[in-house]
Amino acid sequence: ENDIPRETRLFLLAHDTDPFNRWEASRSLARESLMASVTEGAEPDGAWLDALGQVLSETDLEPAFRALMLGVPAQAELARALHEKGVTPDPEAIWTASERLAQTMATRWEGMLPVLAEEAKVEADYAPDAEQSGKRALGSAVLALQTRLDGGAAAQAAFDGATNMTQQLAALSCLVRAGRDEQALKAFHAQWKDDKLIMNKWFGLQIALAAPDVAVERTEALVKHPQFDASNPNRFRAVLGALSGNHAGFHRADGSGYRLLADHLIDLDSRNPQTAARMAVAFQTWTRYDDGRQALMKAELERI
Repeated sequence: ENDIPRETRLFLLAHDTDPFNRWEASRSLARESLMASVTEGAEPDGAWLDALGQVLSETDLEPAFRALMLGVPAQAELARALHEKGVTPDPEAIWTASERLAQTMATRWEGMLPVLAEEAKVEADYAPDAEQSGKRALGSAVLALQTRLDGGAAAQAAFDGATNMTQQLAALSCLVRAGRDEQALKAFHAQWKDDKLIMNKWFGLQIALAAPDVAVERTEALVKHPQFDASNPNRFRAVLGALSGNHAGFHRADGSGYRLLADHLIDLDSRNPQTAARMAVAFQTWTRYDDGRQALMKAELERI
């Protein structure tokens, strides 16, 4: 544990020659910015975003590293950090702060995003090597930000022109977030419906990326899909695991996420107790949240 001053971390982010130090400095600044947004309603940290923007513009840095730098702490990670500081995490406030930060990043770097997208293009035939993978990772991260500015126009073009599944999935994920996913989901399903592993991704991303107020309903719809098979552990995890991983959606204040997962765990237990046990860990942080959510989770645990 250390207590490096904020100004020092900003300097390390902008100038350190060790890439891990730059990533760690940015990660801690991102966490602090998000926590301040959750607890105080503060705007995203402009100094941190400026320093991070400088990193993104450094063309001598590998695309894979710059893609990694664009990542921010997950919502469940923020909930844990708030709890450790004695603050009861509010999943809805955490989601709102995360969305505000992503929108701010997109707006702040609007002029730089097309440049990064062009740099991340892969003209050669698909190859699963480090160079191409890094470019695809950066391109996917940039596309997610562009989607917040154009409503999914670039993502639709990327989906239509994709020559590999990595690009397809990245574009599809953006379209799901933008609410423009109906036709793309149908097209992806038609192409990959016979590949069980790829279809797990199709199922999971629809729930994992759903807005909190529709995550439960989308899960309920997908468990009725003809290709959902609760006896298949991978398919079960792809769907119900995606729900538990959608932090604000699973922890919806009405408890519907808890009830839905509990229903399916009870049903699964008689056939596959091992998977049911592993999936039940979604409830293990129940004491972290407010009294209302604690009571709802405790009731489902007792029912299980």
